[in-house]
Amino acid sequence: MRYCLPRVRGKGSGLGNELITWSRAFLMAQVLEIKALSPAFGRNSRKYWRHFESPRYDWLLQRALCATLPVIEFREKDYLDYGGGDVLQSFRAFAEAKRLFDRSTYLVTTEGMWGGYYHIQSARDFVFSTLYNSRYAAKNLIKVQQMLSPNKITVGMHVRLGDFAQPKEPADYRGKFNIALPLSWYINIGKHIQKRYGDGVQFLIASDGTPEQLKPLTDNFNCVLTTDIKDSDCSDILALAKADLLVCSVSSFSAISAFLSDSPYIWYEPQLQAHSEGYYSIWGHEPNQQKQNSPTMKAIDKWQNNSLLIPKGWPIGESGGIPEKIFDYINNQSYRKCRSYEADLIMYGVLPKSLT
Repeated sequence: MRYCLPRVRGKGSGLGNELITWSRAFLMAQVLEIKALSPAFGRNSRKYWRHFESPRYDWLLQRALCATLPVIEFREKDYLDYGGGDVLQSFRAFAEAKRLFDRSTYLVTTEGMWGGYYHIQSARDFVFSTLYNSRYAAKNLIKVQQMLSPNKITVGMHVRLGDFAQPKEPADYRGKFNIALPLSWYINIGKHIQKRYGDGVQFLIASDGTPEQLKPLTDNFNCVLTTDIKDSDCSDILALAKADLLVCSVSSFSAISAFLSDSPYIWYEPQLQAHSEGYYSIWGHEPNQQKQNSPTMKAIDKWQNNSLLIPKGWPIGESGGIPEKIFDYINNQSYRKCRSYEADLIMYGVLPKSLT
């Protein structure tokens, strides 16, 4: 009777938020070699229980577990007190201090979005497989794949509109969340990219907006939309993660796609907070950001001492101007040179000698 439970606050949050806590609980369970339970999605208004096929009464079962078993909570303070950084290391130290390896009955719980994506980096495969094995994702991804050309550069855009506050002036975004980004920003970015690649680029749009709201985008570019695909929450995250370049909204939904992606991504610069130490931050209030030996400060030191590093996330302003380094990255990806089916030996069983 030992379990690890990602606790849900109230009736739950968006999928990007819940995946952070779920990933942390999964990694904690690996340390203890016990079973990790899924979040209670039964009361979530977004009906995630349908995607993960969990019972509608899962919240009652988890409440019963909390009332029956001894509960040990792993909080942000515990994470920081036991070293921070990679949650596998900090939680192992916590578990040893609490003698969890010697106990036979307990429920370890954790909740909240704290820690950032760095502390759950070991859970990337878990997140990907969990989303892919959800009820609708695999068949939806096949639909998306059939709409995209494998020989074109894919730029994924997450355009969050429906449940976010309406766009404001750029100066009003600093440090704010849950606000729709101006469509003009996406359009400006698209124009810069299309100017470089012409017909060789396609734009994959994942959005909760209506066709009328998205018309300024779809009228300007070669767009593939997922809006007509039902139950696309999980598949949208994965499809965006597979793009050659990701243009994010200010949301955890976009952030989880960037977390899963190996490609560069673009973030709305007016939302970021600039610090005197020489860095941008999304949240600006992480308690471990200012510590001398924190991952943030170590990263800044690496930037200052290594000019060869290339960022994965790029702050881009309202004008949508794309740094040349992003184009260099896209152009120089070795896999692009062999992505054509005609140049793939196993596809047809033949390969022209002239290519070798």
